[in-house]
Amino acid sequence: MSSIPYIDIHTHPFHKEADTITVQNIFPGDGFAAFNGRNFYSVGLHPWHIGTKEENNEALQMVEEALEFDHVIFVGEAGLDKINGGDFIEQLRVFEAQAVIAEEYQYPLIIHCVKAMNEVMVLRAKMNPVMPWILHGYNGSLEQTKQLMDKGFLFSFGKSLFRDNAKAIESFKYLPLNKIFFETDEVDTSVEEVYKQAALLKDTTVEQLQAAVWNNFNQIENSLLPGKM
Repeated sequence: MSSIPYIDIHTHPFHKEADTITVQNIFPGDGFAAFNGRNFYSVGLHPWHIGTKEENNEALQMVEEALEFDHVIFVGEAGLDKINGGDFIEQLRVFEAQAVIAEEYQYPLIIHCVKAMNEVMVLRAKMNPVMPWILHGYNGSLEQTKQLMDKGFLFSFGKSLFRDNAKAIESFKYLPLNKIFFETDEVDTSVEEVYKQAALLKDTTVEQLQAAVWNNFNQIENSLLPGKM
């Protein structure tokens, strides 16, 4: 049995699982539990929840306030959604604002992107951020994945690894281990099962994936994690 914990980098309902560190996504103004050593949080204004400019500015202020808590360690999920999101011009403004917050406060940014990858890439090129940008629920083609990897993106995989025809499977097999994370968003199973499926696809062991993702998690958090763990 590996002594290295599983990392669930993006989940909405809280899953208390043995040997798992979770990053639970919350929305601006939501309450969250005190730190117990394994429960981290991300906070951001989701593109589905875009309101008026005034409402969004209030939400952005609440994002900044939440980052004062040590166990809120990501900004997001933030991003762009051309199918289910609100006014796209306002989505762009809010996404850029959150990318700026992530950079100013030195936190990774976790990204929701639907049919808007070009715009995400344009913003990354414009900002040239130092902090990691992680595409959650990733299901892009191999061609797109190569382009995104060259631009410095990281990738989180979940439900797409269980679908035989998912574009993400070829992308996942291609990516080196230092570019990947796992999540349980939209997956009705434990993150351990996601690791097991990933190990089968990658022709490796769960223990090797645990070690790689643990290392990735510590690297993106720089000096934030020591002293908290």
